[in-house]
Amino acid sequence: MQEIIFIDEGSFPTPEGVTREWVQGAAENRDEDEKLFSIIREAFQIKIDAGVQVPTYPQFRDMIGQFFDIIKDEKNCHEPYVLKEERATILELEAIDEVAKQYKIETGKTLEVRVCIAGPTDMYYQAFGATAFVDVYDILAKDIEKFIKQAFKTAKNFKIKVIALDEIGLGLNDKIQFSDDEIISALTVASTFARQQGTDVEIHLYSPLKYELICETPINVIGFEYAGNPSYIDLLDRKVLEDSNTYAGVGISRTDIFSLISIVNEKYGINAWKDKEYMQKIVTELETPDIIKKRLETAYSVLGDRIKYANPDCGLAFWPDQKLAFRLLENTAKAVNEFNVERINNK
Repeated sequence: MQEIIFIDEGSFPTPEGVTREWVQGAAENRDEDEKLFSIIREAFQIKIDAGVQVPTYPQFRDMIGQFFDIIKDEKNCHEPYVLKEERATILELEAIDEVAKQYKIETGKTLEVRVCIAGPTDMYYQAFGATAFVDVYDILAKDIEKFIKQAFKTAKNFKIKVIALDEIGLGLNDKIQFSDDEIISALTVASTFARQQGTDVEIHLYSPLKYELICETPINVIGFEYAGNPSYIDLLDRKVLEDSNTYAGVGISRTDIFSLISIVNEKYGINAWKDKEYMQKIVTELETPDIIKKRLETAYSVLGDRIKYANPDCGLAFWPDQKLAFRLLENTAKAVNEFNVERINNK
């Protein structure tokens, strides 16, 4: 029986005293690598300590900008937007390699990692808007493949378990003018190499509205935000997933921090942004292991063993601090672990 694996979605709060703007500047200029890499490593270790089985490198930068800034820089390209493969690097993977090396020393096991990369559709739309230039869309898909190839070269002390393409707008943004066939082609280009390595390729969607289109690509895991939007699971047909050998990655803990804080504010008649001790109510009352586990049980009653991964709905970049983000990850880990144990015991 396959256990459900706990992954996270990537982004994380910066430590106190460090802004996302500073991280962006340090990543661009590479003049403070020691401090930058230390911040990345510490956040990555926090995820491991919280119980994330397949952690994503910590994302402190804009998801699309992190990749497109490299692509649009002429010195990185053979011709406009045609990226040189050696330039398609993810510096965060350099940073976490040291953590993975220590993990191997301490546990005797190779750490499995999730690598998240902006998908071609979201990247194209942010960069070029609604006008559809299919040739450029295809070039971006090939650039993403280059980032994936370089990621595998970087992975010396860890194993890439999941390559995730972040496509939040796909199925929601009605301004995207590409046809289904063109989207299938771009996603196929972006995902084929990773699948050839035996790695799971996940597409992280907000809504699984276009999931049947995804089932026609090499992508084999459809991740969607279920905790905050339980009705999304009704969009999926388990038989379609089975027939295409596609799995689900289900968001089982809420990450919409502003809504969660509003619930706390209304319940207690306070402003949790000022009365910060009330922030803990999010992880002690709203997103507890029991509540999170019940969501997973409900999702499993619909999709069964088509669920391969469970995770928070989205990233945690805008959570108030790393301690609260740690508690959500820890609660989610407990929920997944308890669910797996109960499944085994009930067999």
